[in-house]
Amino acid sequence: MNRYHPLAPGTYTGVSSGYRTPDRPDHRGVDIAANNGTPIYAPTDGTIAHVGIDDDPQGYGSWLVIDSQTQWGLDFTFGHTPPSSFINPHTGQQWKFGDPVHAGEQIAVVGSEGGSSGPHLHFETFGAPGRFGGPDLDPDSTWLKEAKDPREAPKDNGHTSLVGKLLVDFSAGVPTAAQIQSGGFAGAIRYISDPRAEWMLGKPLRREEADALRARGMVVVSNFQFGKSDWLGGAEQGRRDAERGIQIHREAGGPETAAIYVSVDASPSEEQWNTLVRPYLLAWQERLGKTRMGVYCNYPTIEWALRDGVGTYFWMHNWGSNGRVHPAAHLHQFEIDKQKVGGVGIDRNRILKERFGQWDGVAADIPTPVVEPVQPQPVTSPTGYPIAWYGGPGYDTGHGAYLRIYLHTTENQDWVARAENVANYQAGAQNGSYHYLIDDHHIINTVSTKNTAWGVLSDNRVSVQIAMVGTSGNTETWSGANPNREERPKSREQWLAHTKMLDMVAFVIAKVATEYDIPIERVDIGGVGHNRKGVSSHNNYTYGSRVLKGFKDGTHWDVPDTFPYDVVLTAAKRYAGLPDDPDRFPLPPGHYWGPLDGPTESWSNTFGNEPQSSKDGLKRWQQTIGIPGTSIFDKATQDVATRMQQLWGWPVTGNVYEGEWNEVIHNGWRLPAPEPPRPAVPIEAGPKVHHSKKIKEVTGPGLTDRFGMAATDLGVMARTPSGRLLAIFGDTFRGPRVGEGDWRSPVALFSDTKKLDEGIVWSEAAGGDPRYARQLWDYQHDNPFFSTVLPSDVVTIGDTMYLHAMVNKGLGNVVWTEIWKSTDDGHTWQHTGAKFDAGIHRGLAQLWTWDAPGDGWVYVFSTGFQRDKPLILRRVREDRITDRNAYEGWGWKDGAWRWGNEPTPVLERAHSAAKFGEMCLRAIQGKWVLVTFDSSDAGGYDIDVRVFSEITDNLYEAHKSTPLRGVGWGQEGDDAVAQLYGPSIVPGSKLDGGFHIFVSQWKTEGPDKGWPYRVLQFKIPVSSPGFRDDGGVNPHDGR
Repeated sequence: MNRYHPLAPGTYTGVSSGYRTPDRPDHRGVDIAANNGTPIYAPTDGTIAHVGIDDDPQGYGSWLVIDSQTQWGLDFTFGHTPPSSFINPHTGQQWKFGDPVHAGEQIAVVGSEGGSSGPHLHFETFGAPGRFGGPDLDPDSTWLKEAKDPREAPKDNGHTSLVGKLLVDFSAGVPTAAQIQSGGFAGAIRYISDPRAEWMLGKPLRREEADALRARGMVVVSNFQFGKSDWLGGAEQGRRDAERGIQIHREAGGPETAAIYVSVDASPSEEQWNTLVRPYLLAWQERLGKTRMGVYCNYPTIEWALRDGVGTYFWMHNWGSNGRVHPAAHLHQFEIDKQKVGGVGIDRNRILKERFGQWDGVAADIPTPVVEPVQPQPVTSPTGYPIAWYGGPGYDTGHGAYLRIYLHTTENQDWVARAENVANYQAGAQNGSYHYLIDDHHIINTVSTKNTAWGVLSDNRVSVQIAMVGTSGNTETWSGANPNREERPKSREQWLAHTKMLDMVAFVIAKVATEYDIPIERVDIGGVGHNRKGVSSHNNYTYGSRVLKGFKDGTHWDVPDTFPYDVVLTAAKRYAGLPDDPDRFPLPPGHYWGPLDGPTESWSNTFGNEPQSSKDGLKRWQQTIGIPGTSIFDKATQDVATRMQQLWGWPVTGNVYEGEWNEVIHNGWRLPAPEPPRPAVPIEAGPKVHHSKKIKEVTGPGLTDRFGMAATDLGVMARTPSGRLLAIFGDTFRGPRVGEGDWRSPVALFSDTKKLDEGIVWSEAAGGDPRYARQLWDYQHDNPFFSTVLPSDVVTIGDTMYLHAMVNKGLGNVVWTEIWKSTDDGHTWQHTGAKFDAGIHRGLAQLWTWDAPGDGWVYVFSTGFQRDKPLILRRVREDRITDRNAYEGWGWKDGAWRWGNEPTPVLERAHSAAKFGEMCLRAIQGKWVLVTFDSSDAGGYDIDVRVFSEITDNLYEAHKSTPLRGVGWGQEGDDAVAQLYGPSIVPGSKLDGGFHIFVSQWKTEGPDKGWPYRVLQFKIPVSSPGFRDDGGVNPHDGR
């Protein structure tokens, strides 16, 4: 067998980061630099062992694992790959666990998902038992050093799928069919429209050209585009274009069943879609029919088309698609005018689905044959047999795609030994095991089928092991050593005497075969050699391995061919034909849904080795009890199971056992309706003040060390949906100085304080443990990609809280930003999928502050996190807050300020002598209040407050005051703070009453640096525009 490189020569620039280098000792693979969209190929034959869809947002992002343990004793990992490219070329569907993969097949494309600083392939190699449990190995010495061009791998002759292959499109000329084919293309997308200019020699498609392509076995696809803005003509233009396009399609020999793609060669707005594009396309669809309607467009347009019932086929271009490939796309134009065929400039397109509207690609409807219902045959035990869990024997975690069920005997005496005796021996020896042990009385399950039992040496990972307690020889009982030999096998009659055992074997075969889609068919020695799926024996594997593996793998001769396969497999088919009880608990007895790090009995459905029945079952339980059906054991599942166990008085574990299943599924139990939310108690801000006043220190020893956070900063605040106060803090440490133990960020505390003048008092911590402020989500600080995550601001919209956070590699160096949400009043937080590049809007969208005034919009002021950049203003609809493409800027263009423009700075540091740092925006009593930290050395280093009426008001003319100023250590007072930063408005503050803010303080120099590192509460004077607190007129921008 040959080794193949995962990337083709010429498509990558080299290794950008090596394996476990001194500067990255935890980097378990190599990073191979390549452009986004570069094809990734299978380096050898194997099976898909993991399909990770956004399940590692801080690391791989999305990733694939190929299991090639059988072929090479290796697993391969491919990280940072966009899930839209996870297409099985044999099916046109997303890769699934267990799918076979052939060397040289495209499996994905290069991306920059997860914790990636740029497009590259993260490639790993793992030894036995594989990626999950095996050692990581240096990919260079293990594989890449001798790897060949993957495009040279022999093709699977039985594979006729077009998925993953390329189509060409062109308009400046007409390459010959031979030139197109020699260029590696499977066919062409051709214009059925008149030329718009004289140079468009490739328009329209002629019959002789189409015939030449089809004569070479290539496909033809029809596309109409006279100009880039055909759709501007609306419905009337659509009707005219449809008549002309259909005419040219017919003249060129196009079938009446083939699709025609209609072009939207633009990035239209949703308003343009509604008023122009949709009417244009619907006019086409009315004439052509929806089943033949194709649309050439970008990602958002596909979304709108699907929503509005426009089109069946989609050819996606990249303009306005933001690097994404829509899962509904049939074709993807990934490259424009960079190559030539026959001297003609061409575009390249990848086929994403088997049927994409090609000529002769739509088969006529085939009548569905009438199938007579099969009458179920009687079985010995219509309700099946109980299976007891009896753990202890050894196993390897995970498994490959199951191909066969192997039957064994344990070589104990017939009728005497018990299954438990064998299990106890194997548990002690730890050198062999089976999934199921069956004696003449009952069945026990000793290794879960989500893991690999040790039964047939090199074929373990692709097979399920069922062992009968007894011998394969004709001497059934003995004293001393086992006298049985291969040349004296048990007779058919002796086998048939074990009536109940054989029927239980049939029952287990039916159960496993149904679960893992294994045919209930005999696989003999030759069948094993040809790697066929079905039911076989250790005997047949031993001899079949000579062909399958190239060597005789072992000496076991159990179970011989005297075994009555006909009787057992007939009974197994009858058991498999029985209607399954849909309410049956889908896990093995004694097993439960629980955490990933639990024992083998705990099923999290996140490891990747669990059968579909486990995922479907947990999803059903979740949805029935009233929580989102995620199919995985998540925090919501643990919480609702915990509450159920508390109400029933059961042991509280948070796991979902058969008892929890039966009460919900069989008996209809539901959580009692929650008590109606109590109205939020108003917060008393106290009277106005005319001078700033320090209320108290709110964090530090004696205040927050009981939550494990003696040292912390920031504390951005909001009221939770229930009306509590929530503050989210930045870098936090257990000890009283920066760096002293258990670094966490972000963390959060709740307060039930109702009188702000008495100072904020903390009630409990968020993050799952009310007594200890745990990090709101799990990640490792100072990992290879970033060092810490800091909160920008938090906002409450309805029943959901949203937190914007900055992912930093050192202070001031933002890698990306992201939005997290909480739907349980701030206790736990989940990633929303919204991730923003640190460089957008010229680096002015890193540090955010936001609020929702109740008009349906969320307004965002932002700047860089370097304290030297201006502010910009954006907004987003409340219901699209996690859609990064829905944010629109407030900008100056064509002589006017408008929403929808690229955001223009609304406050420049050059004009205000300010350097903007942390800030807080809140809508209060019909006004806007913006509190900013001015970090400038000259005339600044203070906290500024601006009050204005409209969010788009000129901030240079906003009423501005400076209630707190920075001073040196030892010079502090009620309006003077040393090394201050990070202001946040305390909820409940009033413009016509008390106004409270948090301010952070961090001593960074001197022998005692690192403390103070804390948050302080101040009450400050804030007035409406135009008036000072002393009654005098306040000039604009005055202090």
